[in-house]
Amino acid sequence: MGIYQIWRELHRVGKVTVGTAHGRRGQIKYVAACAADDCGWAVEYDDISPAMIAAQGHRCPIR
Repeated sequence: MGIYQIWRELHRVGKVTVGTAHGRRGQIKYVAACAADDCGWAVEYDDISPAMIAAQGHRCPIR
């Protein structure tokens, strides 16, 4: 996932942000990324449902 992604339609689930961004080939993807400083967890899906489920199931190791 690139550093300079433009996110739209942001949703927050705890520390995780879910939004839309452009994928590697320009198509729209749904991205869930943890906002904790040292976590670095992020996933990319084609639909918002799996992204929201991944955001709800994420257990951040940083406390």
